[in-house]
Amino acid sequence: MNYPRWIRVRQELDRKREEHPEKKVIDLLRSLPEGISIRRGDRIGITVGSRHISNLAGITRAVVDHIQSNGGRPFLVPAMGSHGGATSEGQKRILEEYGFTEEGMGVPILSSMEVVLLGEVEGIPIYFDINAYESNGVVIINRVKPHQVFKGEIQSGLNKMMGLGLGKKKGADAIHQSGRTDILGAIGDFIRSRAPILFGVAILENAYNETRDIAVLPSEKFKEIDQKWVKESRALLPKIPFRKLDMVVVDEMGKDISGSGLDTNVIGFTRHIDHSGNVAVPLAVFDLTEKSGGNAIGVGLADFVTRRLIKKMDFQKTYTNVISTGIYSAGRIPMTFESEREILTVVLKKIEAAEKARMVRIKNTLHLEECFVTEALIPEAEKNDKLSLVGGLIETSFDDQGNLILS
Repeated sequence: MNYPRWIRVRQELDRKREEHPEKKVIDLLRSLPEGISIRRGDRIGITVGSRHISNLAGITRAVVDHIQSNGGRPFLVPAMGSHGGATSEGQKRILEEYGFTEEGMGVPILSSMEVVLLGEVEGIPIYFDINAYESNGVVIINRVKPHQVFKGEIQSGLNKMMGLGLGKKKGADAIHQSGRTDILGAIGDFIRSRAPILFGVAILENAYNETRDIAVLPSEKFKEIDQKWVKESRALLPKIPFRKLDMVVVDEMGKDISGSGLDTNVIGFTRHIDHSGNVAVPLAVFDLTEKSGGNAIGVGLADFVTRRLIKKMDFQKTYTNVISTGIYSAGRIPMTFESEREILTVVLKKIEAAEKARMVRIKNTLHLEECFVTEALIPEAEKNDKLSLVGGLIETSFDDQGNLILS
């Protein structure tokens, strides 16, 4: 087998960031409209989701301190739909993995899968976490960014956190199963009219997943910020800077990388099928992150995986999440091989001149500032003023377990 040679490529991405995010949140909280008041003794729920968000602990801590300084009694609420195996213990465990503990935050964590039915929006039942519902006010904290399923003007953000996050398993199931991908704004409006939403903290990240901007705003502004920042986030989203590829290799996938394991805004949710019935750009995924806890939702997006990845799967967690979304193909098991070498060999054997294969290897769909590309892509990289070549050509080699080594 004549394997291609590789070279490291660095991609210039947006790096504007907020240098002191916690301080900015504190300043913004002091500027909230007078109508958003916290009375002494008020029980205030603060949402925390299941995604890694830069500086989230510090931002949440600032909100906790603000509420306590006004005499309120804050508590944290896991707002993550059916994640964590759709159990209260599993969701609390996810928060602990991200550093959110009762001891560390100094407030209770009220984790429950019990919900109340608020009513219906266009025939879709809307549920809401019981602890949040019975509080005197709820603070919604979330990052705004494009979503893999919801494709309306509002995608991931404050409205989604209210509808799916605080809806727990029942709410997430109902919204996903409706098939509506443009309904989050209407659901958000309905929830704000029925639940004690106090205010929100929206977070925008740059291409390096650093905090780029923060907004603290009243609930009636949720739609406005979600609509505005999803467009900005999409423009900032890092992408694979090449087309017409023979293969894309991803070192790892996982829930801490993307809600769908692999960000479909990067790899494409449905990839083109050519006239022969083959996937035009084969996708290989080598591993599952430890922080996923075995949840391998999105594994079905790949064409090839290693046995190592499949052995790490927790089928109950994966299937619970997949069934909740209603996109059952996301849980299918792809062709599985013992080693990374076997996967590359299978694909390269179908290429007439394997040494000229056009391939890209990325760490995951979250970190695209650097990648490896094969020699055939060097001319395109040199013409792109946002790309730079790092070092020299690297021969394809494998360790004793057949793992790809590029060093």
